[in-house]
Amino acid sequence: MREIGSVRQDSARGYRRWFQDEYFDVFVWQDVGGRPIALQLCYDRDTAEGVISWSETDGFAHARVDGGAKQAKYSMTPILRPASMPPYFRIYNRFLAATPDWDPALRSFVLERLRDYRRLLFGTRRTPRRRPRTRS
Repeated sequence: MREIGSVRQDSARGYRRWFQDEYFDVFVWQDVGGRPIALQLCYDRDTAEGVISWSETDGFAHARVDGGAKQAKYSMTPILRPASMPPYFRIYNRFLAATPDWDPALRSFVLERLRDYRRLLFGTRRTPRRRPRTRS
C-alpha cells in the first residue's frame, strides 16, 4: 500500500494522510503533534465499496458507497449510506497483508481501531469451555 502525496487538507479536522492499493483507500487524520484522531478505511473499492469510519468524537460507523444511477448521463457524487455488518475478518486479514512496511505506530493504530470495532460487533472474546469427559 502506498501513500498518496499532495493530499488536500482540511485544517478543521487535522492533517490528512491517504494510503491506497487495489483493495483499500485509508485516510488517517492526525493532530498537530502527529497523534491519529480519525480514520476512514474504505475497502472493496472495485465492487461493493464499504467504509469503516472512526473518530475520537463520533466513535465507529459503517457505510456503503452509493455511486448513483449507472445509467445517468453524467457521473454523480458518491454518498455514504448506512450499512449492515462488514466482512470484518476479510478486511482485517487483507489489511495485515497489505501493510507490512507501514510505520509501526500508524499500523498499530489502525489495527487497534479494527480490533476495537470487532469487539463492538461481536462482543468480547471468550475462552472456550471444555466439556467434562464422561466415563463409559
